[in-house]
Amino acid sequence: MTYWTSEDNVAGKPGTALFIILPTIGCYRFRINQACYMCAYPTAAPRVRWSQDAIVDYVKEALKKIEGKNGPFAVRMFTSGSFLDNGELKPETRRKIFEILADFDDVREIVIESRSELVRYDAVKELAEIVPDKHFEVAIGLETANDDIADVSINKGNTFEDFVKAAETTHEAGAKVKTYLLLKPIFLSERDGIEDAKEGIIKAEPYTDTFSINITDIQKGTLYERLWEKREYRPPWLWSAVEVLVWAKKRFPNKRILSDPVGAGSKRGPHNCLTDYDRTIGRAIKKFSATQDLSHIENLKPECRERWEYIVENGLLDWQLLTL
Repeated sequence: MTYWTSEDNVAGKPGTALFIILPTIGCYRFRINQACYMCAYPTAAPRVRWSQDAIVDYVKEALKKIEGKNGPFAVRMFTSGSFLDNGELKPETRRKIFEILADFDDVREIVIESRSELVRYDAVKELAEIVPDKHFEVAIGLETANDDIADVSINKGNTFEDFVKAAETTHEAGAKVKTYLLLKPIFLSERDGIEDAKEGIIKAEPYTDTFSINITDIQKGTLYERLWEKREYRPPWLWSAVEVLVWAKKRFPNKRILSDPVGAGSKRGPHNCLTDYDRTIGRAIKKFSATQDLSHIENLKPECRERWEYIVENGLLDWQLLTL
């Protein structure tokens, strides 16, 4: 069973999020060999197709983790693809899931994910009308606002204009927009990765209610893993994540800025100098994400920061770091 709870930000306040990985067949682009270069999530999709009724029962089972507990709660549902893909979830299945969630008073926030091209007005409006009193977000993987980077470094298959259309459709249908941005795609230096994330935030801000800064980690079987194994790519420094998060919150204080540093302090995850303090920074980022209080990440001790500053200031690429 793939569901868990974690301290998180719930509709702007500290609370608990229930994460549910729905057992669908996964992203359609993966099935046509067009998966994003950094993504291995579809490989976790079940090999045996679950019935739509079984998926609904799975959601009911997951919700038992928060029954009888103190909220507020967010329910964030992932499919290793797109919640709005009729090939993964039928419209009636989506309706049943939202009708179940509508009866949970302490569930204040619901988040689903979708690729831009699968966001349709009628599909979003139908769900928004079932949960009118809840903070309902459609999370869209923009990753970068630079179409060249999206093509060469991510293989996204979407443009920034595609994202804008999807975000506008989502708002028109009565839901909010969460925008995923990827910190440091391959072929970018640490400095370029930071600047790309900041540029993405500026360009996407008019269309975004919540930003999620996804700090690149190394997933198995991906192009990112192959480059990492050849020492041609290094996951971003945690200091880079802190830089982007502090800048974003100060620049747009009314926006919710979230980040979950998966694998923080490990070789495959975002890290600084691979000391125990890396994990402290990772926990601080999660605390900031839950509370939106910058003091959690502004008062960190500057361990390894001087080395990071040198790398950023000189625009060094990953292969050049090996000589330092």
